[in-house]
Amino acid sequence: MIAVFRREMLSYFSTPVGYIFLMMYTGLAGVVYVFINIGREMSASMNLLYSGMQLPFLLLAPLLTMRLFAEEKRMRTDQLLFTAPVPVSRVVAGKLVAACVMLALSMGLTLFYPLLISRWAQVSPTQIFSVWLGYYLLGVSLLALGTFISALCVNQVSAAVFTLGVNVFLYLNEHYILPQQGSAALRPVQAVLSWLPSAARLGDFSNGVISLADTVYFLAAAGLMMFLTCRVLERGRFVKR
Repeated sequence: MIAVFRREMLSYFSTPVGYIFLMMYTGLAGVVYVFINIGREMSASMNLLYSGMQLPFLLLAPLLTMRLFAEEKRMRTDQLLFTAPVPVSRVVAGKLVAACVMLALSMGLTLFYPLLISRWAQVSPTQIFSVWLGYYLLGVSLLALGTFISALCVNQVSAAVFTLGVNVFLYLNEHYILPQQGSAALRPVQAVLSWLPSAARLGDFSNGVISLADTVYFLAAAGLMMFLTCRVLERGRFVKR
């Protein structure tokens, strides 16, 4: 797992992908913070920042996951994964952890933003941390989903497009589909869609309370995606034999 993690981290910074993600995420976060936190609210609340960054992150997330397994298939290096003397689960975990570290780095840089207005606005370290943790857990579950999609695709372009489409659907589901009062026939569908990862589960985190139930939910969602990714790769190993 550690070897796979190091390889993926090196690939992020030996190609423009890692730098582009960090630059675009922190740059867009800075724009959101200036126009919303400072320009409109004059508040150091990180909930305003990360809620405003939800859609940009969904659009940028495929940069971190599109090549994890799809590029391996295109380069024919996936056969090394199938013959490696390690369980497939460790390979998946190593790749996913690398993507999660990239997300943690980009979100960690935004923690400096509240310092800009700390003289004029109240800063609560506890609330900042809880909001950061909540949105990070949401991001981890979405990166796990992107990893699963990458394992299904044969090249990184198709993985990026497919992941982008799913992420946009999740955003529309949270902001437009679930809030609508549908007919009785659609309520079972809405009940199923309500289980999809979304920022709607971050209410306690935004109030400075770390919710154990929602923490378990996001980690379980990420674990489920890892499990499905392992099954896809195991099936590929079997087929190649």
